Amino acid sequence: MPRVPEVVRKVAVSALSLDLNNFRFAVEQPDESMAFNYLFENEEVTAVAYSLLREGYTTNEVPLVVEEGGRYVVLEANRRVSALRALRDPSLVPSHRHQLETLLRRHQADADELPDEIYVTVYPDRQTAAPVLARLHIGEDKKRWGLDEQAKFVLAQLAGGADVKTLKATLTGIKDVVRLARMGRVREALQRTTFTDPAIREYALGQDLKMSAFEYAYRDRQIRPLLGFEFDDEGNVTSRPESPQQIAVLERVLRGFQTGELSTRRVLNAKKGEPGRAYDELVDELRSLSGVPGPAPSPAAVGAPRGDGSTGPALSGSPKAPLAAGASNDAAPGAPAPREDTPSVQSTVGPNNPDTKGKLVVAVDYSSAPAGLQKRFIELRRIDIVGHPAAAAMLLRSVVESSIKYHYTSRGNHQVSGTIGQVVPTLANDYLRLRSLARSIQLLQNALSPRDRPGSGSWFNGASHDPTMVVKSQDVRDAWQELEPLVRFLLQPPSPQTP
Repeated sequence: MPRVPEVVRKVAVSALSLDLNNFRFAVEQPDESMAFNYLFENEEVTAVAYSLLREGYTTNEVPLVVEEGGRYVVLEANRRVSALRALRDPSLVPSHRHQLETLLRRHQADADELPDEIYVTVYPDRQTAAPVLARLHIGEDKKRWGLDEQAKFVLAQLAGGADVKTLKATLTGIKDVVRLARMGRVREALQRTTFTDPAIREYALGQDLKMSAFEYAYRDRQIRPLLGFEFDDEGNVTSRPESPQQIAVLERVLRGFQTGELSTRRVLNAKKGEPGRAYDELVDELRSLSGVPGPAPSPAAVGAPRGDGSTGPALSGSPKAPLAAGASNDAAPGAPAPREDTPSVQSTVGPNNPDTKGKLVVAVDYSSAPAGLQKRFIELRRIDIVGHPAAAAMLLRSVVESSIKYHYTSRGNHQVSGTIGQVVPTLANDYLRLRSLARSIQLLQNALSPRDRPGSGSWFNGASHDPTMVVKSQDVRDAWQELEPLVRFLLQPPSPQTP
């Protein structure tokens, strides 16, 4: 291999610029101040500053730079250079300025000993420096890059003209170039996606969403087609979320990662037995959002007799993969990618009767609701109505009551407030004329016989306040089945036809 053309120079510390597209950043930083803040907040640069004051600046590790726009941009040693520059000018790091100034007051003499000039190794361009950076940060020499950082690095090489085959041959420290390329392409695709929820868009494009966690969703055999993601053999995105249904599924999944609900350990990577119920419920919900009917489970999946008269669990894959999301923000570097599920066995057996399930079948789209209401829907989907029917009834009341209030506040009417008995009259005045909603509203008005039937205002009040009332799981199912059409309507986006 030919020797890399390089030159060592002594340059002023003030002439060194941080790399705004440093691979440690999830997304490119808008300016150097933000880059300083990020490094101090997320990369333990304060500890580096302490080390410089205590031990001085050593020259055994020379920063790697390229000359761009008349300045030297630091490709390697951004942490050390940012610490050095910040100790000379704490105003460069607004988020840690006070801490740095306090540190300098205590160690001013040590700070005065820090150099004004340091030696750097200058490379002609980023492409030439790439193999050196890979050896440093994907091997064991330096602080190892995580999967997201490696993915960004790989994408930068592809953008610079390299191909996957070349990267496989030259970047031997990377175990799966295609996987990392796919991660980078997905992040690019998210930047081009038209989100309906600004908060989710901010999360998707920010540094908190880790591709090493999100890939458990976009590579899952059942979830991937609902999201709309497809890839070629080199990790390029050939299809991404574009339809309203795909965007709804994407935002629901991202919201799950944002809130910590979707842990790759507890949900996306636990698909067998009792722990797998959360995954199955998630897939059912995503299918409902996308308008795709769920597949018929096999006899074994529902405990039905097999051909030999025995019963048993469904045969399915059980991926073994590193932790992420709820367990850790990043999978172990170099660990295998999550395996895609093996195809499920199909049969003519239909889905279980909702009245035989231990949890409510909640398939309404609550993705546009406020976070508090969304979390109540999530709890409603998960609560064991057999073991905790009274708690489920009170939670259902909260969901219905809050959905009514959200419906009106989202349309500019903030006067609808109070208990369920106080908000239902306004609901009846506006929508009782609609045949599809009349029964649900009449039920809440106690206008159907008997007055205390499940789902009525009297039934909800009794479940919450009457010490003699016994709530049964079937009562909760009946109440939800009666009120689901109303709740589905209440959560629809505002339109000119609704107040």
